[in-house]
Amino acid sequence: MTILVGYTTTAEGNAALRHGLQAAETAGKPLAIFPLGEIPEQGSGAALHGAVEAGATLLARDPQGRHAAEELLDTAVETGAALVVIGVRNRSRVSKVILGSDAQSIILGSTVPVLTVKADSDDH
Repeated sequence: MTILVGYTTTAEGNAALRHGLQAAETAGKPLAIFPLGEIPEQGSGAALHGAVEAGATLLARDPQGRHAAEELLDTAVETGAALVVIGVRNRSRVSKVILGSDAQSIILGSTVPVLTVKADSDDH
């Protein structure tokens, strides 16, 4: 069983990574990082690259272009994830209607517990 982090290159994604690392260490479980967006190149994205250097597994996205939230949910099942960790942010009602919400899709569609975290105010 693993701890699965849905990672983005945002303050919320970095908060999710921090909490995922802490959960994995506390539970004594491996950490897998699922990229919900572009992965930063070496030299940027220090938190991500530091986690990988510490032993976390950076998963590859399916090149068939499926929706990221859907693919993360499938990956949670395939890896036997014990917990999914994602970052969330406040959005307006209009934004939610027009763009949908990956976080909402993950929370409602997951068969395992989902930990949602907000970025610290000093992450912005």
